[in-house]
Amino acid sequence: MSPEIQLAGIHPRSEKLIELTRSYERAKTSWSQVEVQLEQDTKELVKLQKSLGIRHISDGALGWQDQLRPISRSLKGIESGTRYSRWFDTNTFYQKPIVVGKISAGETDPKNFLQTRLLAGEKNRKITLPGPYTFSQLSENKYYEKYPDLLFDIAAAEREIIKNLRNEGVLLFQLSEPCLVYQPYRETFRDESEVELALRAIRSVVENNPGEFVIQTYFGDASPIFSKLLDLPVRGIGIDLFETDVSSLSDQTSKTLVLGVVDSRESYVEDPRWIADTARKFREQVDVQDLVFASNSDLKFVPQGIANQKLEALSKASELFKGNR
Repeated sequence: MSPEIQLAGIHPRSEKLIELTRSYERAKTSWSQVEVQLEQDTKELVKLQKSLGIRHISDGALGWQDQLRPISRSLKGIESGTRYSRWFDTNTFYQKPIVVGKISAGETDPKNFLQTRLLAGEKNRKITLPGPYTFSQLSENKYYEKYPDLLFDIAAAEREIIKNLRNEGVLLFQLSEPCLVYQPYRETFRDESEVELALRAIRSVVENNPGEFVIQTYFGDASPIFSKLLDLPVRGIGIDLFETDVSSLSDQTSKTLVLGVVDSRESYVEDPRWIADTARKFREQVDVQDLVFASNSDLKFVPQGIANQKLEALSKASELFKGNR
């Protein structure tokens, strides 16, 4: 069987949808016009995924303003002010959540997370959410005296949100945890106690349904904590091959490994033969049974046409890998 292909987060909007959204923000276009194009973009993305043989279908989160917003708006104890922060070292920004009270799950409106009507009939639905550690790290805390209390309240609330989304037919949850590996301003890797705390929070979210979760890391080297990630009770672990020191990995695992093998921050479309060859070399280094090919993070950082070509390259690479494994 060829390696599975998956969307790893938010997909870019079409130029037409971007234009309509900007026009709406200037009060020159009605929201109904935006919705028509949003529906069209989503349908085309679902069709593309199916044509490429992608088994876990995502709606691409085309209606999301940023990676944190749907979670922020589903939590009690969170305010969304006017402060925007840069999303790591990209040219995009997110609305920083402000913690002003004890965090708990509020009312979860599935429409804030999924285009459920457009996914009707799709049994294998996938959604990408920020993991509890990354959400806590990217928030501004004005309430909790002790960081672990903040972290584990976020984890408990996220567990409730995921439970509601499971009732909407989501079978695969990607928890994105870039903050576990992204550390451009640290001379040494974050200390072991902080890593263990983060992993405990993730474990509290996933442990009752381990087969439904993938933990995705990106924008940093996952090798210092790779063995710890493999110990998590989850279906799979994702790593950014453009940042991770693969030569230092020598583990054996029965878990699925999601290889971030196309670069979401680069408009160059990777050659499928290079992708397949990179995956083969990885498999020589790490003894793994099942691989998934994906972008290293959300493809929203490149134009839609480029993003679609990258998905096509992943699909072709999967077939090449199967033929020469």
